[in-house]
Amino acid sequence: MAQPPVDEEPFTAEQAAAAHANEAFYQAVEDGDLDSVRALWINGEHAETAHCVHPGQPAVHGRSKVLMSWAVVMSRLSYLQFFITDVRVVVSGEIAVVTCVENVLTDLPHSSETADAPGFAGGRAEATNVFRRTADGRWLLFAHHSSPVFPSGNGDGPAETA
Repeated sequence: MAQPPVDEEPFTAEQAAAAHANEAFYQAVEDGDLDSVRALWINGEHAETAHCVHPGQPAVHGRSKVLMSWAVVMSRLSYLQFFITDVRVVVSGEIAVVTCVENVLTDLPHSSETADAPGFAGGRAEATNVFRRTADGRWLLFAHHSSPVFPSGNGDGPAETA
């Protein structure tokens, strides 16, 4: 179960429930389980509020298009693993905002240069996931935004620009 960063207070029950929904989302994507992903996204009267921004891609709006985008992501990779860190949760009424760092490990596609060894690649992204609490108390995702974090080269913070 996700815990807040060590310098912050423990999660309240509401925060823990939203953090659990966040974990379930990443696990479903990691497992390539589109049915579970579908069950975690907002539906019904709020279905068209769903939107998603994958790293380096334009926004996708509406539940059906968002789910299609996840199906494409999962179909392109034979291996995907998330190491989620720095989870922070803010709950305000029926809305929960979860921010986290996505540390991602994935396979590289085969190419003629790599022959049998596809290899792996790692990356890091900052993510914001916004959930709405349903009448039955479930937290359903209606916004996901993931932005890549590029190394600055010196490890001392943001890259300097000229």
